[in-house]
Amino acid sequence: MKKALFAVSSLGLGHATRSLAVIRHFIQEYEITVISYGNALRFLQDELSGYSVSFIEIEDYPLLERGEGVYFYFYLFMDLIKTNFLIKSEHKVAAQMQDDYEFIFSDGRYGVYSVKTPSFLLSHQISFMPPKWLGLFKFVTDFSNYFYFKNFNKVFIADYKKYDKSLAGNLSHAALTHFFPHDYIGIVSSYKKMDIKEDIDYLFIISGYLKKKKESFVSKLLEQAKKLDGKKVFIFGDVSAQEVQHMEGDITIYPSATKDLRKELFSRAKIIISRTGYTTIMDLVELDKKAILFPTPNSTEQEYLASYHKYKDYFVICEDEDINLKELTDKIAQTVPLKASSKTDEALKHIEKSVKSYFHKNFFSIIVPAFDEEKYLDETIKKLSKLNYDKNYFEVIIVENGSSDESYKIAKSYEENMENIKVYQSEKGVSKAKNLGLKHASENSDFSIFLDADTLLEKDFLSELNNYLNKNTDNNLCAGTTAIKPSNSSSTYDKCWYKFFDIAHKITKTSYSVQIAKTSVAREVKFDEELNYSEDLKFIKTMMIFGDFFFLNTKQVATSTRRFRRDGYFKTLFYWNIQALTPEKFKKHKPYSSVR
Repeated sequence: MKKALFAVSSLGLGHATRSLAVIRHFIQEYEITVISYGNALRFLQDELSGYSVSFIEIEDYPLLERGEGVYFYFYLFMDLIKTNFLIKSEHKVAAQMQDDYEFIFSDGRYGVYSVKTPSFLLSHQISFMPPKWLGLFKFVTDFSNYFYFKNFNKVFIADYKKYDKSLAGNLSHAALTHFFPHDYIGIVSSYKKMDIKEDIDYLFIISGYLKKKKESFVSKLLEQAKKLDGKKVFIFGDVSAQEVQHMEGDITIYPSATKDLRKELFSRAKIIISRTGYTTIMDLVELDKKAILFPTPNSTEQEYLASYHKYKDYFVICEDEDINLKELTDKIAQTVPLKASSKTDEALKHIEKSVKSYFHKNFFSIIVPAFDEEKYLDETIKKLSKLNYDKNYFEVIIVENGSSDESYKIAKSYEENMENIKVYQSEKGVSKAKNLGLKHASENSDFSIFLDADTLLEKDFLSELNNYLNKNTDNNLCAGTTAIKPSNSSSTYDKCWYKFFDIAHKITKTSYSVQIAKTSVAREVKFDEELNYSEDLKFIKTMMIFGDFFFLNTKQVATSTRRFRRDGYFKTLFYWNIQALTPEKFKKHKPYSSVR
């Protein structure tokens, strides 16, 4: 059975309840593993008992909005530093697990993603609302969000695309969305409307993670609830407790409510009283419920949502610390619930369709021209034979071109044992070799990878490239290259130069050692067979007439330092620039001084 990894934030139960809807949508088709922490983990364990779901507990991020006065800012600074370390830590865990899963789905856990396995993030908070005195630094938090969001194949934004129908306002509708793949999917709720009598006059849902604020808030509500007529029910969201309490004033208290009880209580309620948590707002819209909402003090998100919804008139909003429920309930009649254009079922269908669109496997043709490469070719082919990618979706084409050594013999020895390797011979000339490789590439080939014979691809390269290409299907990617590291040196000096070349090739849209091209276009463009050097520059430049250049930042590609060891980095760089700037007519049929 296929497997999927879900990572769920424990900063409030909202992440867990909305992720529950997504998990249940995939649970019949996938074996699920859930990463979470604390109360959220226990809630999901309870809700998903009876299903084949495994759970992993990993420490979550600290509570960012704790403390008072100057301590608030001190804790905020320290907690942000800790959060960054925890994100890196959980990413290491995800990297160790990524091969086991068909996709990764994260709700609020920014480090749980993979560069090779399709990864998705569910969020509504694209732009954070910083505390009052830190408003000038909002661009810093927005940039940090972009830094994390860009790691995912797509960010699913739980809100409506039209701003006038938005439930999150500026939290979800920010300029930042122009810089990473995203979809507005509408609301996501784990509730379903039940055909049941509404016999609970007031349902109080008091979860949240800021316990200091919670206790005093609950006390005020309990006192106020006694003054209201009718049946009152409280849910505290504490899954560690079990005992149901009954109090005077027709009040029933559930420490927590899961599964059918949770849905039943919500459906039976006439009026919901809760915090302005965003998931709660989505739940209210899903079930067309009227509500009285209170923002958690110091929670900048909830304070913003309260201010935003105060003018929407979907719900009654109370921002005062003095609570008078009788007065607030009188305002319920003045509210006009949002007529949602779509609800959870539509959102889940959209998520599934989008997730599965990233499962496409591109077919890759790896073309290796080999001229007197017996020293390197054996290791290069061995690496290619170990690529962790479906053998039906890639081929290796070795083109020996005029060698005087054992290159052809070495290549042929692998052809006998590898079903997806083909070996050909061409006239001398790297362009002729590359073109012959293109000619023999499979008709199914999506992208061709032109690889120097001393360049090594690590086992996850094709998976990483495939995921990158799928992530950028909306862009017309036509030709590109990759980051490259030295294969036969651990010298810091060598590594710095290679990093410099990476930056230079990304900026100038050039390459060395590796060129990646859309096969259908490359067959038309071809390499100029009158050029024995700088052929890749002309090829990429011509390819860019038909589409965009891309640079894959990867750690999966390495090449030898042989050319730099012979001539030195400065001299090599000088020659490369001279060759690039020399008019083409002076380069035709000129011999190239190869390094062997």
